Amino acid sequence: MVQTNGRLFEIVSPIVSDHGLELRSASFFGPKEFQASWKRSGDCIDVKISDYLSDAPDEVVRDFSGTVIRTIVNRRPTYGRTYLEWVTSDEYICSKRKIYLRRSRNLTGSPEGNERTLIDSLDRLLDSGLLDPAGIDNSFFSWTRTPNMRKIGYCSPMMRVVGVSSALDDVSVPEFVLDYVVYHESLHLAQGYRPGQRAHDKRFRADERRYPEYEKAEGYLRSLRMGSGEMI
Repeated sequence: MVQTNGRLFEIVSPIVSDHGLELRSASFFGPKEFQASWKRSGDCIDVKISDYLSDAPDEVVRDFSGTVIRTIVNRRPTYGRTYLEWVTSDEYICSKRKIYLRRSRNLTGSPEGNERTLIDSLDRLLDSGLLDPAGIDNSFFSWTRTPNMRKIGYCSPMMRVVGVSSALDDVSVPEFVLDYVVYHESLHLAQGYRPGQRAHDKRFRADERRYPEYEKAEGYLRSLRMGSGEMI
């Protein structure tokens, strides 16, 4: 039986009732990524919301809960300004990123690798003018503990965290390849947190191709994945 959080239940229950449903339970839970989940049985629903919002003001939780309930009843999920302003504030990011990094078991928590540092890649990209300092403001870069070949890099725009596979922490890997991966993920940081929108949209793809050695870097990464025996 899920342990209901009284405060969350009081916030969510009226929203659920407005849609002709009954709230059976409401709780916070703690996966690494920010998310919400639910179970529906007829008109009764159980809702779980990321504990990254457990200490947020009531109006923020209410705003996001409305998005969740609209999704449950098959309406277009729209994200309110109150919620978006809260989760994109520096205060929220700096506070919750610490938790996110603790839960990210495959991140070393450092941009310093055995052979290379991600800071050098960022410096080269900034010096070349490919990156704007404002686009990577209040962000954190880290190597992964294991050399994931299928997912060379990833970004959490909400937490402003970039992870780069330690498979690239090797002097045999050309610098332009590592820099390209850092550039790609930094473009996601520059996009910012924008739920409900495509990450790799037309503008992103155009910016991605501004990288001078885009084709060579993509080709190298394809060969690297194929050589590992993993699916591309």
